[in-house]
Amino acid sequence: MTERSIQSLIKGDGLDRVIERVIELKEDKEELFAAAILARLAAVARGRERQVFANADRVFTSEPPSIETLKDSDYKQYAAQMLSYASLPWVSDYSYREAVRIESADNARRVLLSANLSRQGTVAAWVSAITPHADVLKEIGNWETRMKRVRRVCCVMRDVVEHWRGDVGGQVGDELSRFLRAFLPSTQSLEDVDEKDLYEAIDCLVRILGRIIELRFSLALQSETYALVPQAKTRLGPGLWLRFIERSEAIAQLRIDLLEAALVLARQNRTDQELVAIMIAAHGSRSQAKTAIKRHFSAAKDIDPDIAHWWLNAGSASRTTKTAKHNVGRNEDSQIGALLIEVESNQEAMDKVGRAVVPLLDISEPVLASTVKKAVDGYQQIAQIVRRLARMRRLRKTELKGERLEYNPLEQEMLGGHKPGVRRVKVVRDGIQKDFNGKIKTLVKPWVVPEE
Repeated sequence: MTERSIQSLIKGDGLDRVIERVIELKEDKEELFAAAILARLAAVARGRERQVFANADRVFTSEPPSIETLKDSDYKQYAAQMLSYASLPWVSDYSYREAVRIESADNARRVLLSANLSRQGTVAAWVSAITPHADVLKEIGNWETRMKRVRRVCCVMRDVVEHWRGDVGGQVGDELSRFLRAFLPSTQSLEDVDEKDLYEAIDCLVRILGRIIELRFSLALQSETYALVPQAKTRLGPGLWLRFIERSEAIAQLRIDLLEAALVLARQNRTDQELVAIMIAAHGSRSQAKTAIKRHFSAAKDIDPDIAHWWLNAGSASRTTKTAKHNVGRNEDSQIGALLIEVESNQEAMDKVGRAVVPLLDISEPVLASTVKKAVDGYQQIAQIVRRLARMRRLRKTELKGERLEYNPLEQEMLGGHKPGVRRVKVVRDGIQKDFNGKIKTLVKPWVVPEE
């Protein structure tokens, strides 16, 4: 390398000859070393790297020993580069395991984790796949040394995600929370670790969460996205947590994401008790959260006063006590819509009467059977007239009964009255919508109850 003699050796078809010779001379126990040599050649063969890395699968006949058996960090990085191009069945699991096992060669760790993120395709799946390999840390008996390793792993994960432009995946907040629970020492063992290592590890995970929100801001509106925050608070305990949030720049940025999410939800006439709980945890107390919300909402004059009052009090405002009247509306369309709802809700019962009850009465009570049959037939005629009238007035049911939705008091009516802080609801009765030349308007709101 120093004499620059490799360049002349790999000119023309020399590169192929060298590759073949390395593969020919390697022994099973030296396959990682051979992989490192080839990757080093690729670093010199500018513009022809693919020619070298295309042989990645040929270098390995089986899963090699730990990458830590190589003598220095450069060899480990070069071997990791070759592994990143391999497609053998054991490579992904090996890469995760070795990424945790590597002591200090962070460049090699970064290559292994970055390659696996590309293989997984989503951040959520990637974090989920790393988590089981926390068992590798059991090889380290000293808690302080173990925490330093966790810090290194978390910081490299942060670097990898910072450069990711792909999909985030589902339930990524829960996956980060599970990762923290698996990799962080138990509460009793935290006394034996350096606070600096502990705080930096969690800070890196919070930065990953922030990056995820950058990639998919819609996730910022879901309280589940922030599952890492309450998990970290529980794990650290009140004292350590307060010291952490005072020092963490990542938490400071996450507070802005939370405030922005709250503002968006407020403008949608939504409240979320779980999101408020996370905001309180991130700020350290309810009073500090209220101060931050008040400052952030100061220029927002377009929010419903009741909704604004709830957010400005960080969810501690008293609930509305007025009882819902469940009015169906004053105009004819609302009345027809309400009638359609009642007709449709009783259709199944009347069908059963005509199908099952009338034949039984026909045997024992023929006169009564005739009366019941006339009633059923009359109901069917009324139902047809109501449906035809609804079509003429361009009315239709929402077809949402049984669905679980985001609560919107402007579009839904909650049984028992409006309850601030409820985010998810279940529809127990359909509503009615009308088509006004392509513009759909709700005339009768669906009835909802808080989701259990």
